[in-house]
Amino acid sequence: MFRHVSFSRIQTVSWGSFRNWSQRLEAVHGSCGLGVLSDPGSENSADAYYYPWLMQYPALEYDAMGSFWTETQNGGSELPRSSNWLTILGNANVERLGGLEAIRASILDNVHLETYSGGVVIRAGKLPALGDAATGGIPEAYRTVARLIKPIRFEGYEYGIIKLPPHMDDDDDVSLGETLKWLRRFD
Repeated sequence: MFRHVSFSRIQTVSWGSFRNWSQRLEAVHGSCGLGVLSDPGSENSADAYYYPWLMQYPALEYDAMGSFWTETQNGGSELPRSSNWLTILGNANVERLGGLEAIRASILDNVHLETYSGGVVIRAGKLPALGDAATGGIPEAYRTVARLIKPIRFEGYEYGIIKLPPHMDDDDDVSLGETLKWLRRFD
């Protein structure tokens, strides 16, 4: 499910709302940040224009969930795809990381946890950020959350899920490499 919240409302949306959405959906995993949206499941070559933005702004969220579900149809859909400003982990993923106390012990002061009956919402910093690859400007809170989920993050891709410009899209190895580079952008 995709939920659009305008940037001007981000500060007024309560964490209780995110927790409630995650609880109602019985979220297994998820991520939320500033991003570009395409029609889920209908990604096409026109989406390749996102690529330069994804490389420039590491925290820019890329939905591509249709491609993710295709890649995980034989297993892995229960594992997180990525982290971002908000990272949702269901109870099974919390347990894979050693439990809530282990998660609490591994985070910094600028990372906030909001629990719900089915898991936890992890917030990296007070507000979402884009970061800037040119200046190395990836917020430390984003790196902290990425390191946290890295042991359980799904990386079993056979093909890339990020649409590349046509001159790069002919080579499956390049496509896969760019996808993995994006998934590991906060590591």
